[in-house]
Amino acid sequence: MLDSAETFEKAALGHLDAVYRAAVALCGGRQEADDLVQETYLRAFERFESFRPGTNCKAWLLRIMRNIWIDRLRRKKIAGNELPLAEQAVAEEGRDKETVWSNAEDLIENFSDEQVIKALSELQEDQRLTLFLIDVEQLSQEDVARITGVATGTVKSRTSRGRAALKERLASYARKMGLAGH
Repeated sequence: MLDSAETFEKAALGHLDAVYRAAVALCGGRQEADDLVQETYLRAFERFESFRPGTNCKAWLLRIMRNIWIDRLRRKKIAGNELPLAEQAVAEEGRDKETVWSNAEDLIENFSDEQVIKALSELQEDQRLTLFLIDVEQLSQEDVARITGVATGTVKSRTSRGRAALKERLASYARKMGLAGH
């Protein structure tokens, strides 16, 4: 057991920051993110024998986290708790109109971190997680597909739609700030 604990520590703890960033992006709040990360690492440790050495440990951890998050959403829905609209979209796989994203760095440069975080928090959960994994964690579309349990084409459309929705929210902020025409 000690050897397995040491092996787990070496394989998984190096990804703690990335898993925590993903949890904050997914949950929106630090306390809920802390709980999600703790449960993720506990479950990963309990099931470490299912991890295949030589594969992407970060992707494995993020997939565990995603599954825990979805289980929590389902429990909330079953318990009759009203889910926020963004969380309802995960369960219902809502669709947005398709648009094209242009230079994220230039667009985001004009906004405070708080404005960008607020805009991200307004995205559908599936889009927020996909954008986070693709644009922040720099994972491949194939890795994101494995983590989220969807086809690569779905990852591509979520990325495109998420970027378009983020761009629209930031453009709205820009108009309010007088940085763009009405």
